[in-house]
Amino acid sequence: MPTFSQVYDFLKMKGPGKALSSKGTEYRIEAKNHKIVAFPKSGRITIHEDCWGKNITCQGTRAGGIYNGPYSIYDWYRDNY
Repeated sequence: MPTFSQVYDFLKMKGPGKALSSKGTEYRIEAKNHKIVAFPKSGRITIHEDCWGKNITCQGTRAGGIYNGPYSIYDWYRDNY
C-alpha cells in the first residue's frame, strides 16, 4: 500500500484523482496544504497523514469508501503511477 506521502506527492504532481465507494459515491481527490481532500457530490473529507488509511478521519468524518470501494484511492495511485 502506498503511504500518505507517496499519494500526496503524486496528487500534487499529477493533479486530481478519483475514487469510487462501494455505494457508488465518486470522489474527486486533491492534495492541498499537506492534506488529501476528497470531494463527494456535496461536502468534503480532509485526510491528514495521521489518519491515513483509517475509516474515520481525525475530524470524525467517515472515509472508508475512499479506501475500500471498487476503485479506491490505492487503485487510482496504482493505475496512474
